[in-house]
Amino acid sequence: MAHFPTIGRLAATTAATAVLITGIGGLSASVANAAPPTGSSCGANKVVTTIGTCAPINSSCTGYDLMLVGRVDRTGRCVIPGMNGTTW
Repeated sequence: MAHFPTIGRLAATTAATAVLITGIGGLSASVANAAPPTGSSCGANKVVTTIGTCAPINSSCTGYDLMLVGRVDRTGRCVIPGMNGTTW
């Protein structure tokens, strides 16, 4: 078994770390595939919702806080109809 000097081990560790960070499945891949922020436009009169879908503004949605039916507002949230510019 070869004995690596300290500098050799440091270089090998640094190279391996660089491959993990920049390689396939590393941090660069996860940053490149990050979802757009909630409320950003994803089409004509559509926004990214809080659950990561693209929905038309004022379309029906189901809330997660015991709300049966709500409306998607311009910030991507499911709100009570009539709030934040939504209609019944």
